[in-house]
Amino acid sequence: MYSRLPPTYELLEALSAAPAPAPVPDSLLEPAGMSLSRRLGQGLWRSFVAALVSTLLAALSLAVWRLVLKHPMPVWSLRAVEALLAVSAACYVGAGMMRTPAVMAMLRNPLRWQASEMDLDSAIENALLRRLGRIPPLQLQARQRRVALQLRLWEGAARTVGLLLAIAPAMLVLVSGLYPLPRQHEMVASLLWLYAVMVVVGAAFYLYVHVQCSRPLRRLLHVLGEAAEINARLGGRPVASDPTPPR
Repeated sequence: MYSRLPPTYELLEALSAAPAPAPVPDSLLEPAGMSLSRRLGQGLWRSFVAALVSTLLAALSLAVWRLVLKHPMPVWSLRAVEALLAVSAACYVGAGMMRTPAVMAMLRNPLRWQASEMDLDSAIENALLRRLGRIPPLQLQARQRRVALQLRLWEGAARTVGLLLAIAPAMLVLVSGLYPLPRQHEMVASLLWLYAVMVVVGAAFYLYVHVQCSRPLRRLLHVLGEAAEINARLGGRPVASDPTPPR
């Protein structure tokens, strides 16, 4: 149990840590092959990310080589990009196949999967609530307001960056309509590809910020609010309104 309110990152780590495992019946134990397939799936997913990043960097280098430096494009470079793209696709398919049994089990009984996730989150949050039992409610509410501010900043930054990445090619098209660019008819396909890439990058950035920043901060905000309410009721003090931002 905490005797003082710890730093925010320590609280986030406490929420991300798995609780002590409870005794599991033998019928529900995971076979050794399942853990091996899980590790193989994680390795394939990391390989897919590495191959995809390499493909994007290679394609960007070829674009600079051909469009900016005006050099002829070697044939082997295109073959190398195609090979990297094929490797990334194969790793993605392999990672998806490794997750097929878990996904099928989740689809067969989604309520069981959802209940297990809720039980796991509740166990982690209850453990943190017990450790915050000695913290004064005013300190918890002050930290809750700071976390709510950081949550608004992260979500606002994600929306802004995603919107800018999405409308940047459209703004380029608008500028090209007002001020004709050289060889504009040859840039239509490039602009379409650029627009698609920007939309995908913006959506990926927003999803990354939501998963890595917004969701943990929302959970911490909820736990701090519950801890402040419980401690205030045990101490006989009124509780302030919840500063949780709207979804």
